[in-house]
Amino acid sequence: VNRECRAVRTGVGVYDGSPLGKFELKGKHVGEFLDLIYTNVMSSLSPGNGRYGLMLSEDGLIFDDGVAFRVDENRWLISTSSGHSDGVNQHMEKILAFDRPDWDVKITGITNQWNNATICGPKARDLLAKLGTDIDLSQTAFPFMALREGLVANIPARVIRVSFTGELSFEINVSPRNLLNLWEKIMEIGSEFSILPVGSEASHVLRVEKGFLSLGHEVDGTVDAYDLGMGWIMSKKKPDFIGKRSVHLRRDLKKIRRELVGLLPNDPNEAIPEGAPITPEGQKRATEGFTTACVWSVVNDSWVGLALLERGHSRHGESAYVRLQNKVIRAKVVPPVFHDPKGQILRS
Repeated sequence: VNRECRAVRTGVGVYDGSPLGKFELKGKHVGEFLDLIYTNVMSSLSPGNGRYGLMLSEDGLIFDDGVAFRVDENRWLISTSSGHSDGVNQHMEKILAFDRPDWDVKITGITNQWNNATICGPKARDLLAKLGTDIDLSQTAFPFMALREGLVANIPARVIRVSFTGELSFEINVSPRNLLNLWEKIMEIGSEFSILPVGSEASHVLRVEKGFLSLGHEVDGTVDAYDLGMGWIMSKKKPDFIGKRSVHLRRDLKKIRRELVGLLPNDPNEAIPEGAPITPEGQKRATEGFTTACVWSVVNDSWVGLALLERGHSRHGESAYVRLQNKVIRAKVVPPVFHDPKGQILRS
């Protein structure tokens, strides 16, 4: 895992992102539809560009996250998390069938029609250029969160600049029959860059270092986008979106919230078990939070963690006490980003 993470942070790695849910939406009301199901504005996107978004359930809890890209005026692509693909499909179809039957929106599941190999790392652009492509790879012509179509290694491809690792990344989507050929060419040409395939565990480490959201870890059925430090994704321009009223009704109760923070163990070589409770001064009292993730960080040369902690956003610099069965681990509360906090690398 450390070897794979180091390859992505210093050179280039490749992972198979094919399991991510993928849908194509067509129709003149797709922009309005996406504005309804996502918390931020999607309809303002121009063709060839995309945006990260959150979907909420009717009760205002986080349902899924993903990206939406506009292909042309009435044609869009969205991706979902792998495990929620069917649920998101049912969610969208229910809205169109019962809430907006007059809208012109047609949904096609394309998860199995597009496979992808995602190359990521500071040498990703160099590798893609050596593979051979008719797409202009310059940062100005192909910026972060953009989509381009063309040939890669003489294979028809749809390339998207998204990043789930915090590094410069190119998601190369091809038809399933071409993925093995593409993967083998990536590994062959990438050998001069010491490329490594990246597994799920390494991907988890990389996303924790960057403080990226994981539905299986930070989303526990109680937190909202504000708790996760993502208030920026809750549009104040739109009159409504699914879950908006419920979020504000819950927050208006003014109850103490558990908020996302980073944890740095006082002993950098001491791991904090995921799910471990955090209690005041480490005493046997009701918990004030819990650890959502903890990984060995190759860029920090230490264990780093994420946690949901009561009033966490205002407690940076304080100590947190993780209570285990036989001991208490002391850690410093910090912002939940341990690598490239300004996001300059993934936009490079």
